[in-house]
Amino acid sequence: MERHANDEPFDPTKSFMNQEPIEAKYPMGEIFMQFDTDGDGVLNESEFKRAIRAIGLEKRTGDKANLDEFTFKQIDKNGDGKLTIEEFDAYLPLALRAKLEEKLAAGWKFDEEKWKASQERHAKWNLVKVFSKFDDDHDGALDMGELKRAFRAIGLAKRTGEKYELDEATFKSFDTNGDGKVSIEELSAKAPEGLRQAIEEKLNGDWKFDPDMWKASQARHGKTNYAKVFKLFDADKDGVLDMRELRRAFRAMGLKKRDGAKYDLDIMTFKAIDSNGDGKISLQEFETNMPQPLRDALDEAYANGWEFDPEKWQASLDRHRDDAPFESTKAYK
Repeated sequence: MERHANDEPFDPTKSFMNQEPIEAKYPMGEIFMQFDTDGDGVLNESEFKRAIRAIGLEKRTGDKANLDEFTFKQIDKNGDGKLTIEEFDAYLPLALRAKLEEKLAAGWKFDEEKWKASQERHAKWNLVKVFSKFDDDHDGALDMGELKRAFRAIGLAKRTGEKYELDEATFKSFDTNGDGKVSIEELSAKAPEGLRQAIEEKLNGDWKFDPDMWKASQARHGKTNYAKVFKLFDADKDGVLDMRELRRAFRAMGLKKRDGAKYDLDIMTFKAIDSNGDGKISLQEFETNMPQPLRDALDEAYANGWEFDPEKWQASLDRHRDDAPFESTKAYK
């Protein structure tokens, strides 16, 4: 600390996240736009990553792949998910620029045939077109429930337990603004290679979109706006309901309080919804894992004109205000 006591104050505007445009040996924008085969003047994240590999840098996986995503965002100054020639010239990180210049100095040249082959490998299936078939309201996005049902409609198995948690983490990585929806463009650009391969394997098996089956799926899951219902009962807005809150919410919707053997069935039901076993139900778990008989009962209540009564719910909260704190570890005991 003493050695640096007289250093100039750190200026965040000059950090690597705000790199000033520099003069370079090579016109990086022009070089990268050789990979713009559709002529739209930009590269998306998937094209950018493949272009880097085409120039000779190794494919990165795991945490290092996250660095590639971070780099893309660093260059994409306006955050539109696309890189322009101006952004490449101005904001390519210095370390990456140095590695690329090393390849260029060693004689690398753009190989149109190899790039065309790469494009064909990755464009066999246009995932934007595939998933747009499931986008009923044409807003360019799918909510989490729709996306998971779309996966199942394509033929991917429903996942539970630890595999479900991996799915949830994947979906959250797509949902960059946290609005509970996944941009279809972003899904196509960022789908992990393993997921993309699993989807393409099903598509290669002569899969065809069945609008009637999808309509029936939407009807089964669309009778009640469960996201809206869930949020009404999430009084503390922490995004979860513990088991006691959820049972009281069901009673508020008209389902009878259960005891004895029927109570044991309720515990089993809650456990089935609570896929990660933390004793709390997230909206994602609520929408995705709800058993059909329970879903039918709630749909019936909704269809019969049930409306949320904020005064009654507040009275319920007040009655239970002095209850001992809920212990999630004892949720199933």
